[in-house]
Amino acid sequence: MDIQEYFTKLNSESQLVFQQSINEKKKIGKLHHLSSCIHEFSSLIHDKHEKKILETVSAQLESSNYSLTTGLYRQAFSSLRLALEMGLGAIYFSTRKLEMHEWLDGRMDIKWSILVDEENGVLSRRFVKSFFLEMVDIAEEYRLRAKMAYRKLSEYVHGNNETWSEGTIKIKYNEEALLKYCELYEMVTEIILITSLCRYAKDLDDSDRESLQFLNEEFSHIQQIRDYFGRS
Repeated sequence: MDIQEYFTKLNSESQLVFQQSINEKKKIGKLHHLSSCIHEFSSLIHDKHEKKILETVSAQLESSNYSLTTGLYRQAFSSLRLALEMGLGAIYFSTRKLEMHEWLDGRMDIKWSILVDEENGVLSRRFVKSFFLEMVDIAEEYRLRAKMAYRKLSEYVHGNNETWSEGTIKIKYNEEALLKYCELYEMVTEIILITSLCRYAKDLDDSDRESLQFLNEEFSHIQQIRDYFGRS
C-alpha cells in the first residue's frame, strides 16, 4: 500500500467514526455549548492576556471535541487535560502578573500541583475567600474534583495499560470512550467555569451578570450561585 492509499484509508475510517459520533447529537451539542460558555465568560474579562488564555481554552476544548468525533480518543482526552490545566492556569495568572508574563515569554511552565495546592491554589479557601467569600464552603469539593479529573485524564497522556484495553490503534467508533469523555468533559468545564466565577464574580456589573445567566441555569443546584444571580 503506497502512502497516499494508506492515509486515504485512515481518512475513510475516521469519517465513518465521525458519522457515528454525530448521531449522538444531544451529547455533542452539550459539549459545544459548554465550550461556548467559557468563551462567553472570557469576553467579560478586562485583562487582554487573561481573556486570551480563556479564549484559547475554549478553542482547545473544541479541538478535543473534534478529535473525539473522528475517533482520535487518546488525543481527545489529552487535549481535554490541557484545557483543564490552562483554564485553571488563567485564573492563577490573574493574581500573579509577573509569572503570567514569564509564561507568555516561555520562561516558565504551568505547574499543576501549584494550581490545586490546598493552601494557595485557585480553589483553596484562601483564594476563594479573597474573591468570592460566599463560595468558600464548596471550594474544596471542586478542588478535589479537579485533582480527580486530572488524574483520570493523565492516564491517557501517560499511556496507562488500561487505556489501551478500550480499543486498538485502528480507528473505529468506541461508544464507551465517547461516554467517558463526555463525563470528564462536563466535569472539566464545570470546574473551569466555577473557578472563573469565584475569581471574577465581584468584578462583574449587572449587565455582565445578565449575559451570564446561562451559569445560573448550569449551576442551579448551587445556592450561592442562585443568590449571586438574584434568584433564590
